[in-house]
Amino acid sequence: MKLLVYTDGGPTADQALAFAAAWTQALQAELAVITVRSETHAMEAPPPLGREIAPADWHRLPQGLQILTDAARKLAAHGVMPPPTDIVIRETPHSHFFNCPFTNDRPIIFHEHFGPFIESLNREIDRHHFDLLIIAPPRRSRLRRLVLGDTTRKLALGLHTSVLIVREGTPDSRLVICADGSASAQRVFPLLQKMLPCIDRPVELLWVQSPDVGADERSRVETRIAQVQQWLTTRGRESHTTRLEGTHPAETIAAAAGPDALVMMGASLRHDVYRQTRGSLPMRLLSCARASILLVKAPPEADPGGDTGLTGTKTGRSDR
Repeated sequence: MKLLVYTDGGPTADQALAFAAAWTQALQAELAVITVRSETHAMEAPPPLGREIAPADWHRLPQGLQILTDAARKLAAHGVMPPPTDIVIRETPHSHFFNCPFTNDRPIIFHEHFGPFIESLNREIDRHHFDLLIIAPPRRSRLRRLVLGDTTRKLALGLHTSVLIVREGTPDSRLVICADGSASAQRVFPLLQKMLPCIDRPVELLWVQSPDVGADERSRVETRIAQVQQWLTTRGRESHTTRLEGTHPAETIAAAAGPDALVMMGASLRHDVYRQTRGSLPMRLLSCARASILLVKAPPEADPGGDTGLTGTKTGRSDR
């Protein structure tokens, strides 16, 4: 599994680094760290390239690289890598980067990218095929979102891979999976398969039913939930299911999960115009939940009946 963690040096970024450290160790995953600068190379003093730079001199580096060296120290404190020593900075057309050794002999690459935020992230994601971005955007008020933009919304709509929005839920929190039999709900299982080594607690399956759900739909979803429970059982994971009813499913999910949880759900397959004008369940949940949220953006052709051993991928129901 390949993880990418974002840091801007702010206090919330430490939460993302802690999450990345825990999962990297539990999954023996590959890890890279990225920060994005809206400036260009020409707008800050160039760093020394191609020569060893000792930790005592890191405070003289440009701000973006200082953010990354600080992240290296924090990952070392979490036990992900040895304490960082001399680094050698390299340059690409859009970035600076350096490597640090990893405990399993694979380097952790630290990237300073220049350019638009989502475009820069996607450039690195497309280049290295990361499975997941881990990021902890600071929560903004409604007014600040209108003025400065909503980072979480931009990630949900525009990122080319799955994204973990770190909030109050930690790596040790409950795992809550939104399970309602929809196409988007089924998309979580290829990624969940990779995550199983870091799941110790029973998995909670949560189904929020509409008050007017019919008997056929109820039966179909119950069958699907039973398949998921069996899939988890064969992999040595306990699970239980909570069934709730509500006309506002996002608010119901947020309340049921509470703050100390990781909520895992599939991204909507609806057209971007729909999501941007009317929204979708994941978008509404992102705006109200205090829990951390893992939004799975697997490709539409991903088949949960293949590698995961689940069946019945045809739901006959449109995505949310």
